[in-house]
Amino acid sequence: MADNVDFISNPKNAFWQFTTPLLLLTLFEAGYSFVDVFWVSQMNPESFFAIGVTVPILTLIVSFGRSLGIGTNSIMSREMGDNNLIGSYNSILHGIVACLVSCVIIMMSIFFLMDILTFVGADSSMDLSMQYLSPMILCPFVFIFSNFFANTLQAEGNSKIPTILLISTNVLNLVLDPIFIFVLDWGVSGASYATILSSGFSALYLLYWYLSGKSEVPINFRYFKPGIVYDIFTVAFPNFLMDSLWCILILFFNKILIEQLGQIGVLLYSSASKIQSVIISHQKAFSRGLVSICGHLFGANKIDELKDLYHYVLKITILISVISTVIFFFIRDYGFALFSVTGVPESVFYIALAGIIIVPFRGITAVTEKMLDGMGKSFYELLLTLGSIIYEISIVYLLAPIFKQGVCVLLGILVGEVTLAILYYIMLKYFLKKSENEIHHAAGA
Repeated sequence: MADNVDFISNPKNAFWQFTTPLLLLTLFEAGYSFVDVFWVSQMNPESFFAIGVTVPILTLIVSFGRSLGIGTNSIMSREMGDNNLIGSYNSILHGIVACLVSCVIIMMSIFFLMDILTFVGADSSMDLSMQYLSPMILCPFVFIFSNFFANTLQAEGNSKIPTILLISTNVLNLVLDPIFIFVLDWGVSGASYATILSSGFSALYLLYWYLSGKSEVPINFRYFKPGIVYDIFTVAFPNFLMDSLWCILILFFNKILIEQLGQIGVLLYSSASKIQSVIISHQKAFSRGLVSICGHLFGANKIDELKDLYHYVLKITILISVISTVIFFFIRDYGFALFSVTGVPESVFYIALAGIIIVPFRGITAVTEKMLDGMGKSFYELLLTLGSIIYEISIVYLLAPIFKQGVCVLLGILVGEVTLAILYYIMLKYFLKKSENEIHHAAGA
């Protein structure tokens, strides 16, 4: 494809050419998650709380498509870097089959939805949470395939189409939300239907893009050859498990916050998470781009270029993270006011102050883990994430009797993120050095 990016010849130039559209994509993606919560927060605190406690479940639904997309992207990128196009064709077909199986599993969970909501702490808002979540559980394919195809297109070097689609999706959701919620008086169900319709538009267009032959990698089952499912899941499964572990961590945080602050604790945490998603949008863009670029370079055995690109992107990510968090610190009250979260100025102050430290370190983690994804080393990410989550839970559990008003949660996140970033950096340096030695040894032999 003439419009696609050449990742091999000039990686730094390719990085900017590829990730510039992704910057818009991730910014609007953050806005997309912003929209539902913003409109519902204008209704009443109960509706806001009902959506806030369902966040871990929705994260897992989206994670099926995102994780399978990253896994397929990693294989496709490495196959293309090695000039094995048939292997990339086969990869996407296996990913599609895995997505279909995932949809069936999610839809079956509707029979256990009340039990799941009870587990995540939605007892006091069961009816509202059911109204919001049930339609999404029954239509998982719109979220799974929109995320999956967006990732596979990026493996081809095409980031423009996913960007345009996500912007369109966000605008459509922005228009439909107030109509469904307030004009038609559907309440939280209206927010759910608006999200489904807007995401469905994206999924259908991406499917059309592939079936019409506009993509570099065709969807044609004559290329299907069993045998690479394991390779896809070595990247996809650790990513999904990591999302699951983070969801467990959120559930734990919500429990502590409810105990110490009541419903306002969850509302505060949900608002902070949505604001953070905007602040770290550049981190998501850079890390997403690195999966594809790293896969191509690693497949072509360009380890020196890989190391150089990593440090280049890391410096830019940290610089932007520091600037954005410092700016947010001075406008923090306006950000939280969007969600009608008031009466907690001291908590808002400390959240914004901690963000100046947390966000840059989270940027190190985001960039490094996607480098590892591109190299097919996702299993080691899972081990680090598991250790980090156990570490954070332990810190919060020990500090909870001492630090009240949610301060224990903030301290746990701060210490955990800093530690995880340092460990990720050490791990990637080790694998880059190991790969370099293996290539030199093979050349000498």
